[in-house]
Amino acid sequence: MKYSNITCAVKLALTGAILTSNIAIADDEKIETITVTGQKIDRSLQETPASVAVVTNQQIEQQNLIDMFDVLEQMPNVSGDLGGGFTIRGIDAFNVSGGGNSFLTSVYVDGAILPRRMIEQGGFSAWDVEQVEVLRGPQSTLQGRNALAGAIVMRTTRPTYEWQGKARLAAGEYGRRDAAVAVGGELVDNQVAFRFSGEKNSFDGFNYNVTRNEDSDFNDNETYRLKFLYEPQGVEDLSFLFSYTYNESEIGPQWTQFRENVDLFENRRVFFNDPIIEFTKNNIYNLEVDYDIDEYWSLASVTTHINAYYGYVWDNDTGPQPLATQADDRSDDTFSQELRFIYQGDDLQAVFGAYYTDLDVNDDYAGTSQVSLSDAGIPRLLVGSLVQQGLPVAQANQVANQILTLYRQFDPALTNLTQSLQQSVASAALYADFTYQLNDHWRVFGGLRYDREEQENATSNSVEILNQNLLPNPQTLGLDPLTTQIVTGLNGAILQNARNASGNEPLTDETFSAWLPKLGVTYLWNDDLSAHFTYQKGYRSGGVGFNIARSEIFTYDQEYTDNYELSLRSVWLDGTLVANANVFYLDWTDQQVNTQLSSNRFDRVTENVGSSNLKGFEVEVFYHLNDQWRLTAGVGLAKSEFDQFIVAVPGEPIIDLSGRTFGGAPEWTANFALNYDSGEGLFGNINANFANSHDASNNPYRNGLTEGDEGFDPQNDARILVNARLGYNWENWGVFASVTNLFDKDFIDAANINRGRDRGANSDNQGSQVLGEPRQVSLNLTYKF
Repeated sequence: MKYSNITCAVKLALTGAILTSNIAIADDEKIETITVTGQKIDRSLQETPASVAVVTNQQIEQQNLIDMFDVLEQMPNVSGDLGGGFTIRGIDAFNVSGGGNSFLTSVYVDGAILPRRMIEQGGFSAWDVEQVEVLRGPQSTLQGRNALAGAIVMRTTRPTYEWQGKARLAAGEYGRRDAAVAVGGELVDNQVAFRFSGEKNSFDGFNYNVTRNEDSDFNDNETYRLKFLYEPQGVEDLSFLFSYTYNESEIGPQWTQFRENVDLFENRRVFFNDPIIEFTKNNIYNLEVDYDIDEYWSLASVTTHINAYYGYVWDNDTGPQPLATQADDRSDDTFSQELRFIYQGDDLQAVFGAYYTDLDVNDDYAGTSQVSLSDAGIPRLLVGSLVQQGLPVAQANQVANQILTLYRQFDPALTNLTQSLQQSVASAALYADFTYQLNDHWRVFGGLRYDREEQENATSNSVEILNQNLLPNPQTLGLDPLTTQIVTGLNGAILQNARNASGNEPLTDETFSAWLPKLGVTYLWNDDLSAHFTYQKGYRSGGVGFNIARSEIFTYDQEYTDNYELSLRSVWLDGTLVANANVFYLDWTDQQVNTQLSSNRFDRVTENVGSSNLKGFEVEVFYHLNDQWRLTAGVGLAKSEFDQFIVAVPGEPIIDLSGRTFGGAPEWTANFALNYDSGEGLFGNINANFANSHDASNNPYRNGLTEGDEGFDPQNDARILVNARLGYNWENWGVFASVTNLFDKDFIDAANINRGRDRGANSDNQGSQVLGEPRQVSLNLTYKF
């Protein structure tokens, strides 16, 4: 079924207003004030010019939101999937144009930046979370590196001096099981309190491995958090909040393998024989110190230390035969310190801060891989050599094809690679941000950050061809002298490729710095209606990378965005209706692009040769109809376009990707939720989210396909997903049933991954794709005191 993007998004966002337009409004039923903390100074949502989507603890419980990806579905211009990360305003959190190693979005939990793999594998649990804020658009002035697309700020529940607790047990289809608990209270009278929370959930999977006779896309995740609050009676307005979080997870591949003429939704199958498992273990330590110096000034300090471990074992040929496996072990050790002085006067609010972070990475990889001659650039190398010897191009191609038939037993090459990487990133910054009230109607605001970063990289690489005995031997094949010469030279080139990819690169360092301004103005018509304009510079640091084919280190420069934004904040109907909107335009220059230097697929570097733009809007509505009914809705457009994106591989036609959108990011998104609470025990929720059909990748030519080929330029499906929850509370107990994807909508979430890629004469791998989750029903039991 085809969807009109605009029609679906607008209908979904505005349905609630149509349904409720004739319902009487209680005068005393006003929307509670939501405080935004992610911009370093606490402000109400209506006073915040930046585009911020907020999900509170109440909404998390009402809609049974389990993890970060459930939360992101409740927001326009935000989307994400387990195992694949997320996007904000069409920008992937980790990469858009293929180059660079810095992220584009940071996720903070109680001031600590979450490791990437913890985010992707669902370790961002929503259990015992007080509030989640998604700041859409560049946040570089206040957040620095890794905030070009935005930031996510999460606050977990703070310890209190009153004893309280809650628990949840859940069971559902496909082996879904969940147990969670949170408890806390006073330890020392009005001075020391604690809170402990823990959650363990597991899921068998939707997809089945016919070779291993087991479910493949399993997910096991557990998170435990302990927090202590200390407020010494001897020093008024001083508090220390220490927290320790431990998370570990194991996850299987989310994709199914592509097969011709098979209904994939009825046959969610994979065929690999060796295990594929990704696993993480994360230890996060936080210390937050807050002190009110006097009536106007306060001091805040946030100290964090994170030890993150990530690894995987992987069937590298992904087929039923024991051909190639690989494993990786990586540890990231991060320390950060932030110090803020905050001033809150009658007309002026300001924050002055300093920030330092240090990241040390050790990554060890070992494994066997199948590398096709095409991926290694051998066919193109052979044709080029024959042309240099005087053959016409057509004849050179004919001769090359004949020669390559001698390599059928060898292709793909079975290689053994061991690699070790040591990386260090140290970043320091000074920043300031202010808002000044000029008069009853006008405010000005702005900020400035100086960010300096130093990166160091050292690598060692060793490549060995394990099946080189299968290379054609001219002496035993009885070839003519010319063919013998060609084959001998080609064998030498193949072995030389492996030698070129082996070596040790000593420590290489590079330093980057940037000034990041922000400036804006606010006009207030009255206490309930205001408009804002903001200009802000976005930034992604440069870096140091590694070219596998040449065993060489390379460097590249930073990239920038100029972001222009108009926003409207409004409150109507005596405080029962809130309607907010943002319109934005972003200009992205010096974009970091992955560039291939030769016909060898692994001969790549990052260069600052791309540019793009992004424009769109968000509209969000919050409406309290009466004591029982509450509604939220939103619609967003994020239209991206590469202004310059050229793929120029030596010896191949130039591919111009200018004009294409960012792959994997829907342009239109929308959300809707309606909550009911009878006040006498019965409660329910129905919510829906929409994303339009969109390009699965930036480059549809990447796997050798051309226009007209089956599978060229695959599209991720449009979908409207409806979820529901119905239950009953009595005394301290509650029970409810929840359903996700209520109408069991079939859709492709990530289409045709690697389909069409030449993997060698002996490979039958046809690529893979991620299918949307089918309908799931679960039963939940809760207890609170």
